[in-house]
Amino acid sequence: MDANAPRSLAAGCLVLLVLALPLYLFGLGSTGLSDPDEPYYALTAKEMLQAGEYTVPLFHGRPSFDKPALFYWVVLAGYRLLGVSEAGARIGSALAAACGVIAVFLLGRAQVRSRLAAFGGAIILATSLEYVVLGRAAVTDMTLTLFITLGMLSTARVLSGGGAAWAALSGIAFGLATLTKGPLGVLVPAAALVLYVVLTRRTDALRLPSIAASVGGFLLTAGPWYAYMAIRYRDLLVETFLGQGNLGRFLAAEHRSVPFYYAGVIMAGLLPWSGALPAALLHAARPSAWSGERGPDGRPGPLFLLCWFAAVVVVFSLAASKLPSYVLPAFPPAALLLGEFWAGALAPASGSPRLRGGTISAWLGLAIALAGAPALVSVMRRPALAGAAQAALAAGAIVIVGATLAVFPVRRGSWTGFVLVQGAAAAAAVLVLCVVALPRVEEFDSTRPLVRQLHDSRIDDQVVGIYRAHDVSLDFYLGREVQFVDDPQELRRRVTAAPGGLWIVLTRDLQKLRSSAGLAVEPLLERPCRSVVRLLPAPSLEGT
Repeated sequence: MDANAPRSLAAGCLVLLVLALPLYLFGLGSTGLSDPDEPYYALTAKEMLQAGEYTVPLFHGRPSFDKPALFYWVVLAGYRLLGVSEAGARIGSALAAACGVIAVFLLGRAQVRSRLAAFGGAIILATSLEYVVLGRAAVTDMTLTLFITLGMLSTARVLSGGGAAWAALSGIAFGLATLTKGPLGVLVPAAALVLYVVLTRRTDALRLPSIAASVGGFLLTAGPWYAYMAIRYRDLLVETFLGQGNLGRFLAAEHRSVPFYYAGVIMAGLLPWSGALPAALLHAARPSAWSGERGPDGRPGPLFLLCWFAAVVVVFSLAASKLPSYVLPAFPPAALLLGEFWAGALAPASGSPRLRGGTISAWLGLAIALAGAPALVSVMRRPALAGAAQAALAAGAIVIVGATLAVFPVRRGSWTGFVLVQGAAAAAAVLVLCVVALPRVEEFDSTRPLVRQLHDSRIDDQVVGIYRAHDVSLDFYLGREVQFVDDPQELRRRVTAAPGGLWIVLTRDLQKLRSSAGLAVEPLLERPCRSVVRLLPAPSLEGT
């Protein structure tokens, strides 16, 4: 390593932070909590903070074990830093996203051919659409992705001859991943490593000191909290968390999907860089690309990244429940593979052959951007999205222009020109989407505007229930648990028992409520998605 390497690494980290932090932090609290996941995590952490209970998650005052405690601790730390707010709930994910970008650059250098490839991979990761969106969301996926990334890259150092310290660090990272989202935090990396060991015949990976150090690090981090829960809340651990929360979601679908669901998610989520993903995966899958990874002296490289990527996609594809965010841990290895491909195609090391497929990949990226335009126009025609249509279409146009301009530096073989053009377009497009477009659909995605109007009208304390418009963010913003009713007969019973209370209902249900023979409806606040009404028993019922 040359004498200027530390300065170069520091400069690279600084550039990455200057690029990434505005994407993740600018306007972080400008939109309300998005139903359904953000409000759940934000409310649970808020209740823990108010109760002074930091060992077990609390939901509506009762112990809850939908997810382990670590992410709630992250949100709690955000509340301590920025107050109980949207930005406080999301700051942990934003910082985890930035740390993941730095980890890919600093630790991922050993798995690609050059520092340039790692730097390019970090830029690709930092500006990918899904990575930015989830880096601005109060959900577990970004924190999970960070710890899996740290664990996998630390394990790669162990396989490269690193000592017990790297093995312990990998175990600690996988333990933290397990504390974030449960067994998947260790099962997905285990699947990747088993596949890699089998393909490379790396029997040296089974060295007892390394395994002991890794297991020790894992038990040190994940063990105490799980042991505490097993002793104090055994039923929650076994039935709710392991049974319903993990095995149940793996076997029973909560969310509908289509065949090859995650292929589409990854190609869309990696925009505007996804045009080169097929070529990057094909190059990494060639036996000649990973011949140096076989045997006890091998160094993890493209095959290691490919196994990591494949394990995430396959495991979550086998699960019955599917969401776009589940596959986020596949983005760091994908970004490193893309960085490796573009470095080899545009700036190969001295004596190395130039990788083929750069021009085709650039044109494919443009084709994907153009193909997405009609789909974007179709989606933006929905009435709920009309306010964000212009901003979303502007973001789409930026991606298309960037993909078009990127073809020229690729044809000239300019790595710097390509990364500058594509990176600038990516950053501009995601900023327009996150900072301009999303706030304009807040009315349909969050209850914050409605609760603000209730508060301004000084009637927020009169809300007694929610009918068919359930959203945990109502409890977060109103500062108390509000009873949810889904059955019309139960609604009439409650209104008869306590007439004149305010109810939050779906605006589309107003006409049906007005025509109900059992209720008199007095609309107070009508908004496009949810409305507030005063409900009374119908006069005919009052007289009986």
